[in-house]
Amino acid sequence: MDTKTLTCPHAPIWRIELDRREVFPDDPGAGTPAMLYGPRDSSATFFCALETEEIGTGDGSYIDVPRSVLDWMSAQEFVVAAFLFVEVAHD
Repeated sequence: MDTKTLTCPHAPIWRIELDRREVFPDDPGAGTPAMLYGPRDSSATFFCALETEEIGTGDGSYIDVPRSVLDWMSAQEFVVAAFLFVEVAHD
């Protein structure tokens, strides 16, 4: 399976979508293998959202990622890395 979706149990509108097809070992940073999606058509890369604690919306504004979602995201870091590393390990 090349994709995986993790849904926040505290706020199901928030989800992490993982896509191994977006991993480019020879060109790190070229793809978007881990994305966070939220309300108001918002999205950001997983690690950017975790670091900045905000996410861009569909209208160009930004909203804060709730603390409960950030805590859940932090708990998912190992899952994200393990899922994406499998693709790199096989190359």
